[in-house]
Amino acid sequence: MKIVRDRNDTIINAMILTADQVANQRVRCPVCGVKEFIKWPEGWDGHAGYRCAALTATNIELRKKEFKQVASHLFR
Repeated sequence: MKIVRDRNDTIINAMILTADQVANQRVRCPVCGVKEFIKWPEGWDGHAGYRCAALTATNIELRKKEFKQVASHLFR
């Protein structure tokens, strides 16, 4: 798939891309679409554990697990 970026050069269609296409790039959260990761996947666990509004789990570790399940194709 083709990478789509916004005017800030942030990838906005990560859910349909591969880990190689998004690694070390500016990426909008593939799960909630709000958080902007400066260098994917750095910081994913903090966002998933505490802030990602699209997750349903309430426990921090379960939220991280849910995030990784939803976006597993974006991790190497």
